[in-house]
Amino acid sequence: MFDIEFKKLSGDELEKVYHIDRSENVEKMYRRSGDELEAYDDQVEVSADPSFWETLLGWWRDELAEGAEAFGAFDGDTLTGIAIIKHQVREDTDQIIAMYVSAEYRLSGIARSLYFELEDSAKASGAKKLIVSTTPTGSAVGFYQSQGFQFDAGSSCSLDQNEEHEIPMVKRLKN
Repeated sequence: MFDIEFKKLSGDELEKVYHIDRSENVEKMYRRSGDELEAYDDQVEVSADPSFWETLLGWWRDELAEGAEAFGAFDGDTLTGIAIIKHQVREDTDQIIAMYVSAEYRLSGIARSLYFELEDSAKASGAKKLIVSTTPTGSAVGFYQSQGFQFDAGSSCSLDQNEEHEIPMVKRLKN
């Protein structure tokens, strides 16, 4: 098993995201179908291309400068997972803007532990609801469903309104 340490990240530590291998072979995808969430079989390969992180890093640094919080999971000096929450995107609502776990560390409980850091942070900020606009992969949608999120057809969870393929999900928080 892994010896993982969880900690809050500063903007300067975000560069370590290049350690995360986001590659994945996807066999199940989701799409919006009216007010329903529809699963379908597909074969999609998600690349481990490090250039993926370049655009996100600038955005994440800006969000942290404006009050968002980032949490990391470390195996020694290696960042194995990252999660970022933006507070008060709407009244009483926080938004998960990032959640990634490196391929070799998946299914080890890291994502769940990072999620609990986000939920605790949301509750501490006074949020009553958490939203996320997640990728339509079976693993991402399935993870959020396992944490109590539900598909929210009427929501505009995405910060980028051009991301129509993303799946909006919501969870009401209990204090």
